[in-house]
Amino acid sequence: MKKLILFISLLSLMILAACGSTNNNENTNGNKDEVPSMVEVEIKLPEAVEPNQEVKIEALVTQGEENVDDASEVKFEVWKQGQEADHEMVVASNDGSGIYSIMKTFEEEGFYYVVAHTTARDMHVMPRVELTVGNPEPSEKEEEHEEEGHSHDHETHEETDHNEHHGHESSLNMTLNPTDAVKANQEITLSTEIKEEDVALTDATVRFEIWHEDSEKHEFVDAKEVSDGVYEAKATMKESGLHYVQIHVEKDELHEHQQEELEVE
Repeated sequence: MKKLILFISLLSLMILAACGSTNNNENTNGNKDEVPSMVEVEIKLPEAVEPNQEVKIEALVTQGEENVDDASEVKFEVWKQGQEADHEMVVASNDGSGIYSIMKTFEEEGFYYVVAHTTARDMHVMPRVELTVGNPEPSEKEEEHEEEGHSHDHETHEETDHNEHHGHESSLNMTLNPTDAVKANQEITLSTEIKEEDVALTDATVRFEIWHEDSEKHEFVDAKEVSDGVYEAKATMKESGLHYVQIHVEKDELHEHQQEELEVE
């Protein structure tokens, strides 16, 4: 009888130990399967900006409900509308509580673009906002949009015309494939060939920024150099409609980008 009781007790302990081990494994696997929240960046601008007035431009970096204080890099890219070849890149200071900032003086009134290039927790985010300095004529902005529309109307012509109409003066020549319509939810290979003054640009950092025309969410995909000047990456468009693909190229002091369109069926 005593032996039977002892046997039952040992058996019960073994079952409890096995259950505990199973629960621990499930918890561990559950943690591994968790997908981290996306890093988000909100650019904060002053309500009014006047020429020759120093102002503070901020980026609030968050992940879920958490302020991100350990971003690897935050840089602000600033340029005036109509002066696409003259971009200024300024490294932001970490003010704490997820805030990164720069001080900036705009010498001329007009319409400006501000991009917060943010790398944090193995993610890259690049939101862009418009900023009005002073009281520029509205016609200036309308003319710029007309020029951009005229440019896009010619993007299906010969490659030389295609490059001339991008509005961003650059020594780089970039082409994107595929150019034909692709299928939604079907993995494709995005490929770009990059040349600088007809010479293949090698060892550059290249990424594709992809977004649907009706979405504020941008996806960033790092490309790999597969041959001299040719960079590729896998991507999947999850819905049909017009998508924009912006090619970002960085090498040493060089920082260029070019936007293309891709129709998804």
